[in-house]
Amino acid sequence: MSERHEYTDEEWATLIGAPIAVIAAVIGASPSGPIGISQEVAAAVRAFEDAAETRRSNPLIASMLITLRDRFNAYIGKSPDDPAVAQVDIFALGRDPARAVAGIGEAGALLARKAPPDVAAEVREWLVDLSNQVAHAAVEGGFMGMGGERVNERERNILAEIATALGAEA
Repeated sequence: MSERHEYTDEEWATLIGAPIAVIAAVIGASPSGPIGISQEVAAAVRAFEDAAETRRSNPLIASMLITLRDRFNAYIGKSPDDPAVAQVDIFALGRDPARAVAGIGEAGALLARKAPPDVAAEVREWLVDLSNQVAHAAVEGGFMGMGGERVNERERNILAEIATALGAEA
């Protein structure tokens, strides 16, 4: 088992920060304008919903999703200077993809140190899947969605960095 009560508040913040950092790193690696970013955020929401259905047997992922849901609910309708906003502000973190990847690496190291191997492996897999779903959500480059590519070189590079930071396969 690996559940919320087995982690300090600081460790939990590191784990909860990982999915946010994954989304931010991918979006920040190659910002695709308001429509593309909306598509990427929507893909992240769908990925969370999918994980709630398909990965609920993993107690760590289930606990992480509950905490994330609560934090996103706290975010709705808040002013930008509210602390609840800072906890889920993918746009601020996305301006510094290297910082986001560093946070992902901290979460990967924590998983390796503290979670059972099977639980940690599934969390890493989920985070890599999340990064891929966000990266594939919008066409990058081109004009009005034409002539671009689904995942450009900067996104491919950040996907590889995320996988490496987690100690997972890309």
